[in-house]
Amino acid sequence: MHYRNRMMLGLVVFTILRASSVSATYSLTWSDEFDGSSLNAANWTADIGNGCPSLCGWGNNELEYYRSQNVTVTGGNLVLTAKAESYGGSSFTSGKVHTRNKQTFLYGRVEMRAKLPTGGGMWPAFWMMPQADVYGGWAASGEIDIMESANATTSVGGALHYGGSWPDNTSTSSSYSLGGANFADTFHIYSVEWEPDAIRWYVDGVLFMTRTSSQWYTNAAPGNPRAPFDQEFYIILNAAVGGEYTGCTSSGCISASFPQQYLIDYVRVYEDITNVAPTVSITSPTAGDNPPAGDIVFTAEAADADGSVVTVEFFLGAMYLGADTTAPYIFTWTSVADGCYTVTAKVIDDLGGSSTDTVDLTVGAGCGQAPYLGTPFVLPVRIEAEDFDIGGDGIAYYDQDLGNTGGQYRPGEDVDIEACSDTGGGYGVGWISAGEWLEYTVVVPADGDYTLDLRYASVISGAKYRVEFDGVDVTGEVIAPASGGWQRWETSSSTVTLAAGQRTMRFTAIAAGFNINYIDFPFVTTGVAQELPPTGFVLHPCYPNPFNPSTTIRYDLPASATVGLVVYDVAGRLVRTLVAAETVGAGSHEVVWNGRDESGRAASAGVYYCRLDAGPYAQTRRMTLVK
Repeated sequence: MHYRNRMMLGLVVFTILRASSVSATYSLTWSDEFDGSSLNAANWTADIGNGCPSLCGWGNNELEYYRSQNVTVTGGNLVLTAKAESYGGSSFTSGKVHTRNKQTFLYGRVEMRAKLPTGGGMWPAFWMMPQADVYGGWAASGEIDIMESANATTSVGGALHYGGSWPDNTSTSSSYSLGGANFADTFHIYSVEWEPDAIRWYVDGVLFMTRTSSQWYTNAAPGNPRAPFDQEFYIILNAAVGGEYTGCTSSGCISASFPQQYLIDYVRVYEDITNVAPTVSITSPTAGDNPPAGDIVFTAEAADADGSVVTVEFFLGAMYLGADTTAPYIFTWTSVADGCYTVTAKVIDDLGGSSTDTVDLTVGAGCGQAPYLGTPFVLPVRIEAEDFDIGGDGIAYYDQDLGNTGGQYRPGEDVDIEACSDTGGGYGVGWISAGEWLEYTVVVPADGDYTLDLRYASVISGAKYRVEFDGVDVTGEVIAPASGGWQRWETSSSTVTLAAGQRTMRFTAIAAGFNINYIDFPFVTTGVAQELPPTGFVLHPCYPNPFNPSTTIRYDLPASATVGLVVYDVAGRLVRTLVAAETVGAGSHEVVWNGRDESGRAASAGVYYCRLDAGPYAQTRRMTLVK
């Protein structure tokens, strides 16, 4: 949104890895949650008029007249309502608010959660203008467009305006879409991270544009690369009707159905606070130890030079094991089988800073082949491709080249793992050549037919694979048609007949080449359920995942236990308690999380973690909530 026409322009393998640095941590410094019944006058001013006489149509040939009556606060939202009504010489009315002379900001994270109005001629925006125009009139002093969208609202844009005063101005922009979905269908989070030498744009935490100080300038200060975005800016929210950005500058081409509402759940600003990261060191087990199978006690020392230690968490690879909040930081990992394990201690301080210390251990007799997450996958289940068994090359997998080409998740393995752009993110296995294979230990709960879905990406016609259970080919040769890109994901489905019991599943690439995200067994199509109780504690992956608005979390108990089942966010904050230290009997149990927090409010889209504590057992699973 802008003022002028946009068109112008062995026994023990022991490795310690330590990370500690000075970093920046975003802390909330200002917000309006719109929980009251009226606009907070200490934060906002309702803009009035149509820009006349000095800037009729707000410099963009817009068609609305802004009125305070079109600005309301209700139901936990700021509501800007656009109406088809004549007022003040305009054919439409709408709402606009700003924080000028009340709340101004220089650097940080500026964020809004909102649901957009839609239809031909609608132009909702979330943007910032300079408080004092230090470098001259628009756009010499700059403009930051955090989010703007128009018409069908199937994409949103972000932009910077800078250079000289109009008409010597210029701009840079980019856009983001949901693959055809409408941003008016539900709430999304729009934000920028604004730093002296870089500004980054996000939608629901997904980065879609970055601009640096080498790319912007102002004619008024050619020797200052940070200008004009080194001064205080204020926030603007408005729902325009018509204008150059929509391609509609007369009332006859407006096709939106009125009234239209722009719903803003909150606006928040976070300050970038320098934080010296805490330190952590695993003191036991130490190099040269070869702990026997059974219970292993881990001890860690942790400190924070400019604050306090909140917790030290212990992980097996990516799986949460437990935590201690007081020194000395001790965790007992119970019933550890012979094998090779990577255990990480992660310290978190009072500003969210963290560092890690990692030990690679051979326990007892050593590796052999074993489930990477400690327990077999129990069908139905989604198996992430990168969670192949431990045991190494030629035992749990076969990879033709040395090293992890992608360098992600399990860097010590030769399997090539990379970040994945599929829905839900995470990691995937890439650079798969013909003849390479991966194995996973699974439990089939009942004889029967199962659906097997392989999530893959490929640009090669004729890529083929098969899946075996205990050496028996259950799929036959399956052709995976080219998906159109190495990060463009498709699903290949098969129906397989499986016998109950613990099995070794092997995925084999017959003809190159693949990237694979996961193998999913979504449900049992036939088969007789077993009457036997579970043989161990298991927290299954939730289903569906990703999900909206709810997902089912299933867990197994071999015996009665005191159970805690909680959901927390990526910062470790409690979001929802699903089972609160309750005595639960042996068997399989299901709990539905409806995507809401403890106060009943809908949780934001993003990554969450579900943690099960049941007697001596603890396990965490990753979940993705989409909007």
